Parts: sequence; structure tokens; C-alpha cells
Amino acid sequence: MRLFFVLVVGFASLLASAQEINYVKVYYPHINKAELAVVDGKYKDAFENYEKAFAAVPRAFMKDYFNAAVCATYLGDATNTYKYLLEVAGKGISLDFIKDETAFMGIQQDPSWRNFEKEYLAKKREFDQKINKGLKDKLTKIVERDQWFRVRGAEAFADTIVKVDRQNATELDYIFDRYGFPGEDQIGCGDGGMPIIQYPFYTVIRRQTPENQTVNFSNYLMTAVRNGRMTPHSATHIMATINGNDVFFARHVFKIMTDESLSMQGKPFAAKLNKWVFRQIDGADEQRINEMRLQNGMETLAEYRKKIIFALNDNRFLFPYRSYVGIWSVNNPDIASDYLEGTVVLE
Repeated sequence: MRLFFVLVVGFASLLASAQEINYVKVYYPHINKAELAVVDGKYKDAFENYEKAFAAVPRAFMKDYFNAAVCATYLGDATNTYKYLLEVAGKGISLDFIKDETAFMGIQQDPSWRNFEKEYLAKKREFDQKINKGLKDKLTKIVERDQWFRVRGAEAFADTIVKVDRQNATELDYIFDRYGFPGEDQIGCGDGGMPIIQYPFYTVIRRQTPENQTVNFSNYLMTAVRNGRMTPHSATHIMATINGNDVFFARHVFKIMTDESLSMQGKPFAAKLNKWVFRQIDGADEQRINEMRLQNGMETLAEYRKKIIFALNDNRFLFPYRSYVGIWSVNNPDIASDYLEGTVVLE
């Protein structure tokens, strides 16, 4: 009986310890270093930092396991390529997705690949059985309700949509309070086996703008970041919408598209049209923003821009940063001028 009590207490202590792990402090800084090394083509440095990140937490993000596997294959390290691809399988990603990726074309000729395929499929089946299907179904219904009236006419059903948004916010609040914020290990991170960078229910959270807010989800988002259920970039990007201000500069890079290039020729901003730009800010302000970003698990703005331009031009790695840029179509010169004032073309 005493032994049982000791075991229970010991398990409880371990559980509490695991729950207290702060990904902002022990995980994201290593991932930042790994990703910057990837951008520079230093795959050995990147791989070493990925391994440090994985050693610090019980479960890492799928994109990071995937990127570590890509680094391993470029280093000619088949053992670790297989090891981290199996972690990807344990997140619900299909084998077909892996087989279609450029980085893994060569290793498919390896004599061990056929056995690896069987192990991968078994690991994915095991994960598919473990996810919280009830929770996933609840989120799917909320997303479907969010879309139902909007696709049939947002203006015609404006009053109904306000009520739906209120109901959805209340239900999400209940779900997050009961289950915690849904992350990869709770609901998977693949749609038909393909990776999801931002879950559809994130869009429902974004509906809670300051003008139409039933629940402010900021505390849930930041807790999810600390607990490793959401990346800091996704959280701050959503918070820019629901709080009405982009204090972390999550929307730092954008592009103004236009079909009226001729009418805008000769304008001071013409050279910035149809190009990626970012807003230049005062040095002191940038330092303050950088400190805030670093304290919340992100990189400096200069490093953020570096990752974005890499992600826009290189598809070998799962870098989510291309999904955080903004693209707007503008044909009015005055509006284009307002958007582009004080910006610099991202090279």
C-alpha cells in the first residue's frame, strides 16, 4: 500500500512537472536558431538545435519534426530521417504527403524504406485512434455553422451572423475551458493527411473583433503558446485581429497588388506595387518590439523578414511564415499611397 502511494505521488509530481514546462522558455528559442540555420543552409547546426528543442519538451510540433527529418536527409543521416518522420506519422500526416516531398525522393531508394513505410502506416493508424474525435467533431460543427450563412449571403444574413458568432464564441469558450486549447496531439494536424498550418477554428476566433466581441480569447491563446499547443506566430497573428492592434508586428510583411499599373506610373510608390514590402519603424520602437517578440517565443523583426522571404521562395521545409503575410488588391492611387507610405521593398 505504501509503495502504491509513493508511486502515485511520484507520478503526480512528474505530471505536474510536465504541465509546468514553458515552451516559450525551453522550446521556441531553439526552434528559432534551427530555422535561421535552415535559411542559411547550415543543416548540421539546424539539426542540432532541433534536437535540443525536442529534448526539452514531451512533444514537439509536427512542422519541427518534419524539418528535422529534412535536415537529416540532407546530412545523409537515414537513421534520424526515419526517426523524425515516424514522429510526423504520430501527428496524423499521410505517407503519400511524405513520398511526394522533394527532400525524401532519394531515401525512397534505400533498402530499409519498404519496412519504414509499414511502420509509418502503423504509427499513423495508432494516432488516428487516439485523437479526441468528439472534440474534433465539435470544432467541425462550429466551423460549419460559421460558414453556413456567410456563403449564402453575408449582407442578407448580417443579423443572423452576429448571433452565430456570439454562439460560436460561447461554445469555444466552454470547449477551451473544459479541454484546454486544442492542439496537434488532441485533434491531429492533418486534413486528409495533408498538413494544416492554421486550423479552420482559428477563423472562428478571428470573428471576435473589438466591434463584435463576445469573448476575448487572448489569454487562451497565450496559454496555448506556453503549453505547446499553438505556435506564438499563429497566436499573435490572431491577437492582432481580436485586439484591434498588431503590437507584435505579426502582419509585418505585405503586398499591394494592382491592375492599374499604368495609372499609377510616376507615383512615388509605383516601384513598390506588386512587391513584398514591410513598414520601416524607428530604431527605438523596433528594439522595444523585438524585446517583446523574444519574450514571447518569437524572433526579431529582421529575422522574421528573413524567414518570410525564405518561406515564400523555398517549399522544401514546412515554414508557416508564408501564411502570415498580407495581400491586398488596390486600384485607387490614394489608397495605395496610404498603404505604401513608409515601407521598404523586402529583398
